[in-house]
Amino acid sequence: MKSITKNHLRGIQIICICVVIMLFGMARDLSVVGANEQPDTIVIGVPKDRCPIFYEDHDSGELVGIGVELMRIAAAEAGYEAEFKTIEESSLKEALDNPAYDILMPFGSPVSSVSGEKILLSDNLMQTPFVLVTLNDHEQHSINEMKIGMLSSMAAAAETVSEMYPDVKITLYDSMSDAVKALRAGKVDGLMHNSYVWSYVLQKPAYAKLAVQPSAFFSMDFRAGAIDTKKGREIIERINEGIAKIPDTRRQAVILDYTTRRLYRYSFIDFVHQYGVIVALVLILFLHMVYESQKLRKANKAAEEASKAKTMFLANMSHEIRTPLNSIMGMGELITRETQDSKLQQYAFSIKSSARSLLLLVNDILDFSRMEAGRLKLIDDIYHLSHLLTDVDMVIKPRAESKALSYEVKIDPDTPDVLVGDEMRLKQVLINLLTNGVKYTKSGFVRLMIGFEKVDKDSIDLKIAVKDSGMGMKQSEIAKLFKAFERLDEDKNRTIEGTGLGMSIVKTILDAMDSHLDIHSVYGSGSESSFVLRQKVTDWSRIGDYEKTAEKIVSRHEDYRPGFIAPQVRILVVDDTELNLKVVSGLLEQTQIQVDTALSGKQALNCLKMSEYDLLLIDYRMPEMDGVELLHRIREDDENPNHDKICIALTANVVEGGRQMYLDAGFDEYLEKPINSKRLEEALMCYLPKEKLMDPKQVQSDTKGESEPAAQNSISEDTLEALHMLEVIGVIDIDEGIEYAGSQELYLQTLRFFRDVIDQKSDEIDQMYNEKNIEDYTIRVHGLKSSAKVIGAMDLSEKAKLMEMAGKRKDWDYITQNNSDLLKVYRGYKVLLEKI
Repeated sequence: MKSITKNHLRGIQIICICVVIMLFGMARDLSVVGANEQPDTIVIGVPKDRCPIFYEDHDSGELVGIGVELMRIAAAEAGYEAEFKTIEESSLKEALDNPAYDILMPFGSPVSSVSGEKILLSDNLMQTPFVLVTLNDHEQHSINEMKIGMLSSMAAAAETVSEMYPDVKITLYDSMSDAVKALRAGKVDGLMHNSYVWSYVLQKPAYAKLAVQPSAFFSMDFRAGAIDTKKGREIIERINEGIAKIPDTRRQAVILDYTTRRLYRYSFIDFVHQYGVIVALVLILFLHMVYESQKLRKANKAAEEASKAKTMFLANMSHEIRTPLNSIMGMGELITRETQDSKLQQYAFSIKSSARSLLLLVNDILDFSRMEAGRLKLIDDIYHLSHLLTDVDMVIKPRAESKALSYEVKIDPDTPDVLVGDEMRLKQVLINLLTNGVKYTKSGFVRLMIGFEKVDKDSIDLKIAVKDSGMGMKQSEIAKLFKAFERLDEDKNRTIEGTGLGMSIVKTILDAMDSHLDIHSVYGSGSESSFVLRQKVTDWSRIGDYEKTAEKIVSRHEDYRPGFIAPQVRILVVDDTELNLKVVSGLLEQTQIQVDTALSGKQALNCLKMSEYDLLLIDYRMPEMDGVELLHRIREDDENPNHDKICIALTANVVEGGRQMYLDAGFDEYLEKPINSKRLEEALMCYLPKEKLMDPKQVQSDTKGESEPAAQNSISEDTLEALHMLEVIGVIDIDEGIEYAGSQELYLQTLRFFRDVIDQKSDEIDQMYNEKNIEDYTIRVHGLKSSAKVIGAMDLSEKAKLMEMAGKRKDWDYITQNNSDLLKVYRGYKVLLEKI
């Protein structure tokens, strides 16, 4: 029994030890669990209008500041997670009754809530020196005699001030701006707040005249407070423990960090206040500029209207003057032919000479007006220098001979004849310079000298000089030479004809050509004018004897015959513009090809069902069914005899790589519009069946002896004069139109047809515009671009081109702004062409 008892005791001991170990382990686990639990969260209510102590960060929207930072540190040291919430109530006393807050701050001394609840305050978190701010030009009085303004949210601090200074009169304001207004109005003598808040507030430019008084009247404690409840006491006790753990150095570091930041953000009003004078001056300057700009726009509009009126007046006057001049010159010529009376012959010669002089004056005035309006446009094209010089000779030689002057042309025979440039304007420059030479030379010579210097394989510098043995110019008058309407040495030259515009026109043209006129003159001994002009070379053939070279060129043109005759060939031309159809038909008239035409893809399909053709010319861009769709319809219809015929695209859209684009679309070739007669003929010779092409010489030999066809009607003098007038005022370019039409007669027919369909075509454009049908509108102005170019109406063609480009990029605003102007110009051609 005794041994059993001992064993039992030993077992009990072991069990006790195990229990102790288990309890110890459980206690350790519980402590670990407690350590891993998240700290309690307390809600701390703070104001947000006391930067840098409490304010809302502009970027994150969080509440930050000195007070927030220090309380966050204290709470963390106490084992709390601090959540800051903006106090919405008007004062701390009201906020104390709101159970949403666990504690509130800042308090300087104990207060009661509005409902009378007592509060507990934490230990002091920091000292906040309270200072007074006054206007900087006001003398400070004793604080007991002052009226002081404070913020309503600082009611508790205001009570403390009242207790410390019973005679002070305190007025509370809802905002700092209200308080400052009261200070400026003299309602209070100063404003009181803690120095940290003033460090922020006084950054505002509008408060620049406020001054901080150097001494602090008192320092208030900065504490947290809670309602005197069990929970409140627990929180305050723990917060006190946290406050005690904050080193003073850390506290000062937080204060220094926020008080040295530039926290105030300038608004537009602040800039106006700080830089008010400068802003006012800039505003005045801006308004002045706007006013001047409006005046300038009105002046420009008036000037443009005046310029248009002047241009129309000059154009009308030109027409009115030229019509009787044409009759006068014609009658003079008839008198010369039909009378042998020497006196009458002299009278007739004087009539013609005077009429020519008047015509030249009219031309100069119109040219100057056009250039003055900035409408001078250079057109680079291939020309023969020999032909140009021959034309100049025809104008200058008779004038020189009438004054018994020697007119000489000296040209380097190695000069290339085929150049690229603006032939008409170069001719105008030479005629003006030589005319001046003839006018101001009483005896001796007028000489034109031309040489060149090779620049590279494609261009030369053409060197041109005009020399005379005339009266020369004074050095003081050379500067006046290029001024419009200026005459040199008026007393001596008052009997010399001219307007004084010739040299001004020369300068404008040469400036546009990137050239410059050099003048060397000795008064009483003659003058020499020279310039250098860069020109491209397309053929390095020598000019040699320029007169013989020119004769050969003219002969080649006069002897033109079609490259083939093909009466058995039948082709179909498809284009939505009737004018283009007439041009193609006219160009092919001498080849005797049978030409059928269609104005749309639908018409073309009907024609293709009824007839078999050797070749099809198809416009690339047409309404409803464009050229590509028509081509696909043709190719896909195996039963149609024309499904595999040669199809050539006609297009005005010439772009880099354009040929390949049309070939990829399925066309066999393409031709640019307006169609060049030579290119058209070459394309047809290449693609038409060779067995159907006949040699024109053989046809002529076979038909020799048959009656010659009736001569074509020549164009009347009145029509030629009307055409010339239109070219002078810049409405059409005759040479360009004849180049596209192939002959003068066909060009005249083309012009008349263009005029007769203006009403119909312009109404179609207007209809598409009113319907806002941008697709068909673009096609219509595309057609106008081509037909205008065919007659040489380059300005109208360019306007239509710009509208087409706007349509392609769907720029309805541009179309709206310019449609009426386009239609006005287009419809104006009906009046301009009515005498053609």
